[in-house]
Amino acid sequence: MDTITAIATANGTGGIGIVRISGDLSVVIADKIFRGTPVTSMKSHTMHLGKIVFNEQIIDEALICVFKAPNSFTGEDVVEIYCHGGILVCRLIIDAILSLGARLATPGEFTRRAFINGKLDLSQAEAVSDIISSQTKASVTVANNQLSGALSEKISNIRDALLFSATHLLAILDFSEEGVEDFPYEALKDKMQIAKAETEKLLSTADDGRIIKDGVNIAIVGAPNVGKSSLLNSISGDDRAIVTDIAGTTRDVLETTVNIRGCKVNLSDTAGIRKSDDIVEKIGVERSKKALEGADLTLLVIDGSRELGDEDEQVIELTVKKKTICLINKCDIEQKIFKLPQFLKTIKVSAKTGMGFEELFNTISDMYSRGNLTDSVIITNSRHKDCLVRADALLKDISNAMKNNVPGDIVLGDIELAIAALGEINGMTVSDEIIDNIFANFCVGK
Repeated sequence: MDTITAIATANGTGGIGIVRISGDLSVVIADKIFRGTPVTSMKSHTMHLGKIVFNEQIIDEALICVFKAPNSFTGEDVVEIYCHGGILVCRLIIDAILSLGARLATPGEFTRRAFINGKLDLSQAEAVSDIISSQTKASVTVANNQLSGALSEKISNIRDALLFSATHLLAILDFSEEGVEDFPYEALKDKMQIAKAETEKLLSTADDGRIIKDGVNIAIVGAPNVGKSSLLNSISGDDRAIVTDIAGTTRDVLETTVNIRGCKVNLSDTAGIRKSDDIVEKIGVERSKKALEGADLTLLVIDGSRELGDEDEQVIELTVKKKTICLINKCDIEQKIFKLPQFLKTIKVSAKTGMGFEELFNTISDMYSRGNLTDSVIITNSRHKDCLVRADALLKDISNAMKNNVPGDIVLGDIELAIAALGEINGMTVSDEIIDNIFANFCVGK
């Protein structure tokens, strides 16, 4: 493969910048711009101090480290240059490397080479991206578990059971006398049951996995002017939403992400739900209802300082049968007494003073914290879930076919399809198009 290079650290000014080179020419190119210990004579995994020089001009004083193939991240010869973290310094070093025969790496190309060279399988490569984008401790733990190969091992065990069954059936088909229709499925029953049970077990973790990785989606709903936007601002600690005494200020769904007790929470502040002749407000109300439908949890906000109105009753009707926490807002001032239906929980809060927030945060954490699951194999990737769903459906069909003594060649075809579906998870049977799409979402330099 040709030699690639990229800045491996985030854009911006920092104490250290890292420039990475990978490929057959990486050591030779680095040797041409480094003044100090010859790069070509450096031992693998040792650090050396010197100067980066190009066209007789000193660019920076830097450390350099060589990782000899195959004992590197990509499986190729890799050189990393640790320079000062100025934007210009890194770019000047990149320009020098490019002029000496390397090319700029595409997004995720270093990790893609690690996959191609057998350093990582596809699910492990995706875990690298998950670690980078993690926003909670739980998501980091789950991603590291996947990077260690825990998911790959599970998938391999299921595929091994299916491969045993496929091989057994194929042998019978190849050597059986013509016209034989009954196959000794009893011998395969245990293997197929193991495959089916393990696939279903992995699938059962997908909902928890989505919350760990992507967060819990919470919609803040209520009638106009009950304090929804003030609540969003108070929880997020930022003035994300405009707050006025004028009803209907919020016309669209405003979204922000916060970390509540280690749980990633995606908050949506919605337009006040009411009947309106204003076309813009009507669109906002429809979007509020859509956000309500897609939410994992609803926070229904009611102004405790005033009597319940028709607009409150309308929102209560929409939320009472959903997973809803009712927040009686403005509890820091005189309260009206009214009767509410039974919600998941009712908490008195004040968006102004923060009263009741501790109870609210503890409730959300108790409902959605997944820390006790993070040591297990959890499905957090929608692509993996899709593969498992297809495999699970095929395994159910196979089980029914075996009970009904369906001809072995038909059963064999479904087993091979299930093996292929599972193989897409770790990259054993995945298409180049899927691989391209996966690595296109990586950052450059990783």
